[in-house]
Amino acid sequence: MINDIIIALIGAIPVSITGLLLHYREMKKKNIEIEKHIQEKREHQIKGDVLDKVLNFSAFNKIKTAVDEIFNSTKADRFLILIALNGKLDFNIVSVIFEQHKSTKYQVNAIARYRSLKIDAEYRKLLKDAEKFGLVHVKTEDLNPSLLKGIYTIENIVYSEIRHLLRLPIDDNNDILIYSSLATHDEEEFTELERTQANIIYDSSIRNILSNVLKEK
Repeated sequence: MINDIIIALIGAIPVSITGLLLHYREMKKKNIEIEKHIQEKREHQIKGDVLDKVLNFSAFNKIKTAVDEIFNSTKADRFLILIALNGKLDFNIVSVIFEQHKSTKYQVNAIARYRSLKIDAEYRKLLKDAEKFGLVHVKTEDLNPSLLKGIYTIENIVYSEIRHLLRLPIDDNNDILIYSSLATHDEEEFTELERTQANIIYDSSIRNILSNVLKEK
């Protein structure tokens, strides 16, 4: 009788272990989903806070005026401000928070289209280079197959300049990176004079505006 009980218990052990493993797997899955939901909510709050500050009436109009000046003095016809989130060294998600177009010919709703966009290794390298050097010159034709090349090809962008604007700490594991894309559909590249004119406006106006409004408590 005792032997039968022991044999039955031994036989049940694999079933119990299997059940525990399945339970552990489900709990781990639920925890990952909860953490993902918390992270997404946090990212949404951060983006909302940044967007509210950038779209402050005074700041918005000052940036718009500065961008109009760039459009008038260079061949640029599209301007974006973007933020990179979810990381400190290697960011994973980017969103457009401000866009301005010289005309309606190539206009897209970038704020709606490029929201919480998951980026690839090529894009991460671009962000690092922009922060390191301040400015990265991009020719769509010369890009490796990547997310950015796909976007630029779809939008018929020929040249773009990525400028680092600001980095703000969020917590021990996350920063928010703010950068800008100045693009053209023109077949000719930006001249050095145009870059100088754009840099002056970025440094004297756009960076200062963003720094002032985003560092406000």
